[in-house]
Amino acid sequence: MASASERAASAASAAQDLLGNPYIRRVVEDPEIRDNARVAYSAAREAIERISSSDNPASAILDDRKVQRSIKRAGEAAMETRALIIEPRRSHHIVRNLVILGAGVVLAVALSEGLRNKVLDMLFGAEEEFDYVPTTAPPAASAKAEAPSTADVAATNGKADKADKAGKADADAAVESE
Repeated sequence: MASASERAASAASAAQDLLGNPYIRRVVEDPEIRDNARVAYSAAREAIERISSSDNPASAILDDRKVQRSIKRAGEAAMETRALIIEPRRSHHIVRNLVILGAGVVLAVALSEGLRNKVLDMLFGAEEEFDYVPTTAPPAASAKAEAPSTADVAATNGKADKADKAGKADADAAVESE
């Protein structure tokens, strides 16, 4: 016969084996699964008690609305429990995914010249490409414009000064003759 310590070790080993199963671990960790299992058990127990207390179990199943409601509630809770055990709820990381998507778009636009040009064309319209054709002909190569020499400038300034003095003298003479 096994001693108490051997039985305790055997029970601890069995518990560790059960917790190694991912489905059992999910049942232990998730309170929603436990609540659904509890609802399914209590609804099934209620239906069984009502059926066993009636004189005709077949008519109780077919005619009694409370039995039918309890069976339906037990089935729905059991199906929901099964779904939660097999496929756990997926966490949705919407913000994280949007940040990653935005960073990818920024990098793609920054690193790809073709994509950057397409984005700019979509935002601001296509860039107009045109060739400039001047309406006047360029000056001839032999007729280059030269800067006037300082002697030419001084001569021109001297002629202008003489003309100004002559114009003033004529204006003074006209005023005196009146």
